[in-house]
Amino acid sequence: MENGPAAGGPILARQELRVLRDMFSGLARRYDLVNRVLSLGRDPFWRRALARRLKIIEPPGRLLDLAAGTGDQIMAAKKLWPGLAVTGLDLSSDMLALARPKLAGLSSPAPELVVGDALDLGFQEASFDSVSISFGLRNISRRRELYAQVLRVLKPGGRFLILELFHDPRSPWAGLTGFYLRRLVPFLGGRVLTRSGAAYRYLADTVLAFPQPAVLAGELAEAGFTALAGRLYTFESALLVWGEKPVKPDGQPRS
Repeated sequence: MENGPAAGGPILARQELRVLRDMFSGLARRYDLVNRVLSLGRDPFWRRALARRLKIIEPPGRLLDLAAGTGDQIMAAKKLWPGLAVTGLDLSSDMLALARPKLAGLSSPAPELVVGDALDLGFQEASFDSVSISFGLRNISRRRELYAQVLRVLKPGGRFLILELFHDPRSPWAGLTGFYLRRLVPFLGGRVLTRSGAAYRYLADTVLAFPQPAVLAGELAEAGFTALAGRLYTFESALLVWGEKPVKPDGQPRS
């Protein structure tokens, strides 16, 4: 349930941001290694799948990557779209500090990295052809606020892409993926690869609680996105969903 002003929303929101920032800052140095191990080496493939579906309205295009972390989604996008101008935003300066050397050799224009809050985007309206968020939406409880921010900064016809870990209890793979999330992820991530048991229990819990595709699509449609579509990958353990900012017949964004 989202917190309104009467419930002390701004105070709770600041606390949530601090908790997330501190947790991911603490994981930063081993973040890439843990991602590769826990995804069984599949996360680069998932990121490329998102990059292939970026929408460029005015070439060479401009992308905003939210929850940019150590820059892997930016790398995937720039390798497929070398001339793309990319801005990466993340709460954790420690994560972005690790992204900078990884991104240094990419084609011009060099990606811009910004420390900031995805619920308070300081960019002009209609600035980006595409907005992406990879493995970050499950950390945001106030999703409606995020969707409103994304719609504001997207160009008319621009695309919002969400890549997320996923668990469907009705899937034929549900027993396997459920066991992996509940047992192996906390053990491997929290005991073998790091000493951050709480962080990887949190990871498993948020993946298990993440909305099913129809629910997520309903949220996006209610927020105002159209042309919704999606794909599942790797034993239905990863979900890619995208939608677009509507365009009026005269080419102006709908209100």
